[in-house]
Amino acid sequence: MKEPSAPAGGEEVLACALEASDPDVLLAGALARDLDRAFEQVVIAYRVRIVTFVARMLHDDARAEDVAQDVFVRAYRALQTYSAERRAALHLRPWLFAIAHNLTRNAFRDAPPAGSSLDEDGAPRAELSDPQPGPEALALREEAWASVDLAIARLSPALRAAFVMRYVDDLPYEEIAQSLDQPVGTVKASAHRGLMAVRAQLENNDE
Repeated sequence: MKEPSAPAGGEEVLACALEASDPDVLLAGALARDLDRAFEQVVIAYRVRIVTFVARMLHDDARAEDVAQDVFVRAYRALQTYSAERRAALHLRPWLFAIAHNLTRNAFRDAPPAGSSLDEDGAPRAELSDPQPGPEALALREEAWASVDLAIARLSPALRAAFVMRYVDDLPYEEIAQSLDQPVGTVKASAHRGLMAVRAQLENNDE
């Protein structure tokens, strides 16, 4: 039996439907309709990820909270100057990470990062442990992430940004390239070099 052919323009309709189901697309559309109400949802959706990214970039939890707050202040002020059409077309996630990256670079210039370890317990950390870890598993997890955090802190700022966005935040290379304003090839090379450096540091710790 012959398969029915897809209606003309079916692929385009499907692509639009899939895009409309993207939370970022929905948030951008909401920002175009009602900036103040929708921006609260943006903060709820991205606060933990932005704080965690900034904390790993600066290796300083206290400063990360302040910088992350500034990220959302800068974002809101920028959105106030955007037309509804521009807000609706915004690629929200890479745009927010770009602001966060720029502000962390400013923070590096203002003061050197502190050497404290991170306490932020985001989703990537939970993947290393059982759903309900016991005390020993918790201690091992914290010890493992302390080593990872120290290794990340030893990366140069350029490698650290690409590494954290790719291997901690799991962003696509295309979005990282938008956030860092770099070619995709450069981002891939920086993320890979960062990964190799972190692995080497962790292997040295085990010796």
